[in-house]
Amino acid sequence: MANRKERREAARKKGKGGANPDLDDQEAIEPDAVFDGADMGGFDGTMPFPDHEEDVVFKVQMQVQNLILGHWKKLLAVTSAVLFVVLVVGEYKQFETSGQQDIQSQIADIDLKMPPMSQEARFGIAQEDAAIIENVKLGAAEYETVAEQGAGAGALMAWMRAGVTWERAGDAEKAQAAYGAAHALGMGDVLGWSAASAYATLQANAGDVDGAIATLRSLEGKVTGMAAEQALLSIALILEDAGRSGESKSVYEEFNTKYSGSTWSKQVSDGLARLESAG
Repeated sequence: MANRKERREAARKKGKGGANPDLDDQEAIEPDAVFDGADMGGFDGTMPFPDHEEDVVFKVQMQVQNLILGHWKKLLAVTSAVLFVVLVVGEYKQFETSGQQDIQSQIADIDLKMPPMSQEARFGIAQEDAAIIENVKLGAAEYETVAEQGAGAGALMAWMRAGVTWERAGDAEKAQAAYGAAHALGMGDVLGWSAASAYATLQANAGDVDGAIATLRSLEGKVTGMAAEQALLSIALILEDAGRSGESKSVYEEFNTKYSGSTWSKQVSDGLARLESAG
């Protein structure tokens, strides 16, 4: 396959000596100048990305690899993010039918005012400008105002938005407080899991292992299925990371007893193997 330099040279030559003599003396247009990273519709993949786009793709690939191979807390954070998307989609009907359309509308208004995040910043490759961060902080405060004035699923959603936004602004303490407020609403199912998982993640990051475990244990009887399994697995991982091997092993074994055949069973087996090899 031709490399980028060869493809560009071919593109230049194509602009001369073609079927239309009026175009023979015109300078060929660089592929990057045409597309410049924009939507290319039916693009077949033969045109190279602009230089800066290829750099971003490479850096993102490295970030994903590091994420997969990195600390359990990052895995837990990613799972929280994925289930937060489920939360947004799965609870839309509840917003529409529970008289909370006004809260939803207020949240959407703030969403529209939030400055977009670049690809580099989204994957932790680059930091956002100070001016952007200030706008992000204003948005987080607005989400909190909506949450304080709301109730139920609407309030939880606003608190979760505030937490995510404070994290983007780099204020872990305010993010933890927002997630804690969402968790304090005491909701179950995916709503409750999403709040508890985000809160427990930041509690563990701050060194409050027992607090994180208590948060996740509080979900017992309130969540089922994947959410219940992930909560218990997270407890085992937190304890393992804290060096509390005996307690971690007990929770892994508890998981196997409760959720035999789970999609998370491989992670549980790996955890037990790590503890065994560590002695």
